Parts: sequence; structure tokens; C-alpha cells
Amino acid sequence: MFGRFGKDAGSLLGVEITSDSVRMLQLQRRRGRCQVLGWAVEPIDLPSVGEQLADSERIVSALRRAHRRTGIRQRQVAMALPANQVICKVCQLPAGQSETELEAQLLLDADQLFPFPLEDLALDFQILGASPVQPGTLDVMVVACRQSALDPFEALFLDAGLALEVVEVDSLALQRMLPKPGADDLALVRIERGSATLHYWPQGALPQRREVQLAPPATREQVRCAVQQLLDEHVSVSDILVASHAPPEPGLFPEWRTQRVAPCRRLPPRPGLGNCSETLVLAYALALGGMGQCRA
Repeated sequence: MFGRFGKDAGSLLGVEITSDSVRMLQLQRRRGRCQVLGWAVEPIDLPSVGEQLADSERIVSALRRAHRRTGIRQRQVAMALPANQVICKVCQLPAGQSETELEAQLLLDADQLFPFPLEDLALDFQILGASPVQPGTLDVMVVACRQSALDPFEALFLDAGLALEVVEVDSLALQRMLPKPGADDLALVRIERGSATLHYWPQGALPQRREVQLAPPATREQVRCAVQQLLDEHVSVSDILVASHAPPEPGLFPEWRTQRVAPCRRLPPRPGLGNCSETLVLAYALALGGMGQCRA
């Protein structure tokens, strides 16, 4: 991903595996704009979201079909883990250190920061800037998970003829899809076949993710109650964007507006994706991650 910002650089393959489909997308940059180079939504029938990796043969087959349908050559993949499956922390580290020195310091402190052994640690970090809390230090966001949680995904992609290169946190990746980058007054609700998930980005705090399970096929009232439950938990935002895997029923958003101070509206579509723009929101965000300054 790094150092590939040439005139027509293509992105990694953004891939999302859900209980009902494999979603895959690659972007290409031309004259400062992102264009969809290829995409696919390949149906797959898995028992439940929590058992996604239990039937690896179906997933591998769906990954292969999706890649063929995209018609592209890229085989390096970016995927995301749910924010509730990783540990995110903001640490204060001395300013003036190189990234190598910062990483060494984080590894040295890993046993105090994370509740699993160093040999099973997968870690990444991002420098946020000068710390307002402690002069002479940097705020550094650290993200970690167990390497053993990533190994099954690496094996899946390998069996499908692909290579897992980048793993992100879904809430961090989805922030790229906001109409106002860096906005802290927006929330995104993703409605899937078996869940409704809220992502929001409070000022001065780590991204937040909350999820409510739905029993498919969910009724209009069940979806409304699930979203209301997510938004009732002390969430203060001025605008709610909704990305639904299936087209929302007519009148659904006006109904929500009468019950919320903040307006609800659909996430603005991305060109070149037809009716699948909302379905592909995470795959698009993952592909966008390596594109630098790129406009849709």
C-alpha cells in the first residue's frame, strides 16, 4: 500500500466478508479522482455472523468467484476487523522519536497495555499530534489484537489465491466515507441482514462502535427499534447517515426523523456502483485507505 501513489496507482482490494456475501472492490486514481476499477458482491449463505470462518470452503469459493467477477489483477487485500474485536488506546510517548523508536517503546510496554502475550500480538499505531495532556509528548493511537485472530483470515485469502496485506479497524476505515472528513457530529448506521451497527466519532475520543443483532428477515419495526436502541445510548450527533444492505422501505427515514432531533438520511452514493453503493461502503473505505488525497 505504501509508496504507491503514482498517477494511475490502483488500490488494494477492499474486501468484506459478511454472513450473506463477499464484497470486493478496487479503486484507481486518475487526475486526483478515485474511480472504481472493479467490484463484486458475491452471495454466500453462512450460518451466522459469529460463525463466518466455520465454513471456509464456501468462503474461499465465494472469494474466487468475486475476484473473477471484478475482472482485475490485483490480489493484495485490505480487510477490517470490528472495532469491538480490537483494543484501541491513546498513549503519550516522547516527542522527537522516530517511528521505529516509537514502535520499540510500545512493544516494550505491551505487557502493560494489552492482555495477551507479546508472541501473539499484532500491533499498529498512528501519531495523532502533540499531546494537549502532557507537554513534550505525542498522542499516539495504538491498535492491537491477537495474531491468532488474524491467522484464519490469512489462510482463507491464501487458499483463494489472494494475499492479506492490510488489516484495519472498521470504524476507522468508515470515517473516510463521511461527507465531511473528520466530522465529530456525524454518525453512520449500517443495516445488514442480521444486524444494525452504529459508528460515531466523538471529539477528542476514540471511535465508537455499537451493534444490535437482528433476526432475519427483520421487519420494519424491528429495524426501527434496533436503530433507536443504538441512538438512545447517550449518542449526541447532529446528523445520522444510513447505509442499508437492502433498500430501505419508503417512509422509513421520515418516520425516524419524527423520533430523533438529528435528521436521518442515506449515505451519499459513490459513482459507478449502482444500487450496491451502500452495500460496498466498507470495501470502498478499505480500498480508499491507500489512495492518498483522492476525490470521489
